[in-house]
Amino acid sequence: MTPASKVVALLKENATTLVDIDAANIHAFKIADSDWVDDAPIILVTEIDVDPYIYGNGVAVKAYDEIQIQFYYPADYDQDMNTIEESLKVVMFQNGYHVFSIGGHAITPDTKNTIQTIKFRKSN
Repeated sequence: MTPASKVVALLKENATTLVDIDAANIHAFKIADSDWVDDAPIILVTEIDVDPYIYGNGVAVKAYDEIQIQFYYPADYDQDMNTIEESLKVVMFQNGYHVFSIGGHAITPDTKNTIQTIKFRKSN
């Protein structure tokens, strides 16, 4: 199972603790056209290719799973996005993942959706 697939399974198992996120709206790698919704947040989990190892004496001694989670909010979404994102961060932290980058909210020019990217790391 890939790191992104592990996280999707983890999030779906804990969907009842995520605020305003339906398990059907959590995806790995891509969101199929048939899975886009205009009335609820969508989560996309992908992997990051960053230096994935800790070295000691020139030898790789520990690997990291590094993933990013992108939140896609509908253009007219009026709920508290921070509460949604914090609930997901709690689930990730409780399962050994730590935030190492938060991109900040942005609005896409084409669809006017609000997006947010949060990157997590888990040492193996």
